[in-house]
Amino acid sequence: MGKLLIIILLLVTIIFTAILVSLQNKSGDIADLLSSNMSEIKAKSLSNEALIYGIKQLSKGNLSVSETELKQAFSNFDVLDGTIDSIKYVMYGTGDTLRVTSFVTAIVNGKQTQYQSLAEIYYNDSNPFENIITDSDELHHSFGHSYIVGIIEENVDLVFETIFGITMEQMRAIADNDYTNPSNNVTPVNGITYIELTDNNKVHFTNHHWSGSGILIVDGDFQMTGGTFEGIVWVNGRIQIAGNALMRGSMFISEDPNNNQLSHVTGNCDLYYDQTIVQQLLGTYNISVPDNQIKILTWNN
Repeated sequence: MGKLLIIILLLVTIIFTAILVSLQNKSGDIADLLSSNMSEIKAKSLSNEALIYGIKQLSKGNLSVSETELKQAFSNFDVLDGTIDSIKYVMYGTGDTLRVTSFVTAIVNGKQTQYQSLAEIYYNDSNPFENIITDSDELHHSFGHSYIVGIIEENVDLVFETIFGITMEQMRAIADNDYTNPSNNVTPVNGITYIELTDNNKVHFTNHHWSGSGILIVDGDFQMTGGTFEGIVWVNGRIQIAGNALMRGSMFISEDPNNNQLSHVTGNCDLYYDQTIVQQLLGTYNISVPDNQIKILTWNN
């Protein structure tokens, strides 16, 4: 009986030892597997971080993809135990879709391994304050002897608050001049001027000696056949510019889509985009240029 007990104890000890050794071996395998997975997770995180970095650069306006492809190559850009090698931006489709790809190098299982992440984004880097005229509809222009310098951009989705950073009501509250249905050639028009028009009235500047400046907001139809204006104009209606009118700066036309009549520029008028005037007004009234419009469409790594 005593010998049998000793044999049983020996067998139990052997089995227990075998199990313990097996567990130790497996725990080592598990540790290696966890280490490998963690390295791969870090590498993928790095490629995602690089992608986020590139998209932020686009959003802040630090990059402009004016051609079909742009590639940023980096040297010693070390992040998260790895290196960001490059970021590539490729424009395709209708010109408003951008494919952004990040390329990174990280150590996985003791080896240098390359990873990449890919995102497709809607991208619009246009600056609304760089046009002589930005129109929400089509602009009818029979130039005649008129002289127009600057970009005319049509069929643009215009939102006052997006452009100026405040609502029209807030702009009116800080206006230096506030008129409702004013007579022709109203003065003064300087600083910030707000004009409200009701009952199909129009604001009309006709006098050759009339002059205005600053930010002019017209809630209704705008007509100018004489005089000079220097600054930024927002018209919540239609415009008619003709005669010998002279304007320097930038103009926005937010037209009623249900109105079949188009805005007109004709005659001998002269319109000039003037960056200096525009930038001075933006600085004076602390108006920030809207950030580039970006929307994530797809994301893969």
